[in-house]
Amino acid sequence: MATEFESLAILLLQVLVLVCALQVVLGLVIVYYMTRVQELVRGAGAFHEQPVRARPIPPREPAPPPPAPPSPAPRGEPRVPARPAWVVEILEDRRDIRGSVQAICDKFSLRDLIITTRDGLVVVSLTPGVAEEAARLSGIHRRGGKADGKDLHFLPVVHRGDELLVILRTDRIPDERERRAIEKDVAQILNWWL
Repeated sequence: MATEFESLAILLLQVLVLVCALQVVLGLVIVYYMTRVQELVRGAGAFHEQPVRARPIPPREPAPPPPAPPSPAPRGEPRVPARPAWVVEILEDRRDIRGSVQAICDKFSLRDLIITTRDGLVVVSLTPGVAEEAARLSGIHRRGGKADGKDLHFLPVVHRGDELLVILRTDRIPDERERRAIEKDVAQILNWWL
């Protein structure tokens, strides 16, 4: 029993000596790196004390005068607006993608515009709770069917390689020019927000 105790004590003593040696080595490494950092800081200070040569800046050209304010239209003649009334900003002044969709709906007199994935997951809609209807309508379109009401119209689009479906809800049938314009506006908002 005594020999076991002695061998255990020797083992613990060896471990203690090893730990102390490791502490000494780590302490020396820390001192070495602290000295290096101190030298680098001193060297950086000397670097900033050197004068800096600046390139001469060419003189600025004077700014052009501001445009003259538009003259008031003579009485009896209507003023021509700066842009046509049907031009609606769909991106810049909008807080989120729903604001942009609302702008498209206002621009084309749509009741709703739903953007879904090919398998019917809703990307954006102004009407809450349209997930089931969007999935059903997307399935109808995927099978090559027509919308089940005169107020629904499908518009397939591609965004970054993914096929999406735009479901238009409107009281009238959009002509081909409007469909292309809606498709262009939807592509803009998808590129802007997603």
